[in-house]
Amino acid sequence: MASALPFTVRAARTSRALPSLSPVAAVGWRSLGVRMQSGINDPTVVDRCTAALEAALEPTSVKVMGAYDDPNGSHITIECVSPKFEGKRSLARQQMVFKAIWAEMDGQGGTVHAVDTMVLKSPSEVKDE
Repeated sequence: MASALPFTVRAARTSRALPSLSPVAAVGWRSLGVRMQSGINDPTVVDRCTAALEAALEPTSVKVMGAYDDPNGSHITIECVSPKFEGKRSLARQQMVFKAIWAEMDGQGGTVHAVDTMVLKSPSEVKDE
């Protein structure tokens, strides 16, 4: 079958031509920035992470934001004030947060790729400011 493409598509790590692939299939949907979106009534990644943090940490204040104001983004920012952080070091607080949102980050099915920023404080640290 002759390729209708103006160029030859080659597979990585091999020199054999792949004429049956379209440029999109050859490049891959992930590298083109295509993202699977949830339905209209489905909770967003931000909503699911917020609910998970509220259930696990019982915060007095929690704010989860998607990067670039995208509620279904793969990168999120978390600001949380919880009494459960009292007396804990930064690493332990981060571990508590990751444990709470692990279902959103786990493996291939996870929708969160990275937590860009975490601001985690106890209520006494907020009063001191």
